[in-house]
Amino acid sequence: MAVNIGFEVPKDLADMVYRLVEKAKTEGKLRKGSNEVTKSVERNEAKLVVVADDVSPAELIMHLPVICKEKEILIISVPAKEELGASAGLPVGTAAIAIADAGAGGSLLTTISKDIKALQTKPVKEEPKPEPKKEEAPKEEKKEAVKTEESKPEVKEEPKKEEKPIEKDSKEEEKKAE
Repeated sequence: MAVNIGFEVPKDLADMVYRLVEKAKTEGKLRKGSNEVTKSVERNEAKLVVVADDVSPAELIMHLPVICKEKEILIISVPAKEELGASAGLPVGTAAIAIADAGAGGSLLTTISKDIKALQTKPVKEEPKPEPKKEEAPKEEKKEAVKTEESKPEVKEEPKKEEKPIEKDSKEEEKKAE
């Protein structure tokens, strides 16, 4: 499940982000992992936040787009956490990375920032939701339903017998009168 950052990231932009992370790893300053990224964003140290789309459970990074928007820090998603971790020099995948200092990748960071801002202003294409289909019963079934109602034998109810009042009350009254 992908984290909603508000726009689709083209593959060439994701590749540029991986290159930027590699440059920042060697000459700049990175924060790796969702906890470190959250701290970096809250302290306003991060210049760019990169999150992976294939994080499971997604709740680990769902808060990042919200706090990045609040702090006015750019955020972008990449398709694979394994590739994000590898570009950051980790032997395992990582859910998120914050670039605090791009180092030699400053010009690349500027280019990526412009691309992200352009994508954020572009309206997001929403997939049209299919309209629910109205279910109509075939005409044949309606005819069958009529036939079954006609073919049912009528059940005649037997008239109920009127119950005779019990004469206990009158016998009890006679005893009381005596």
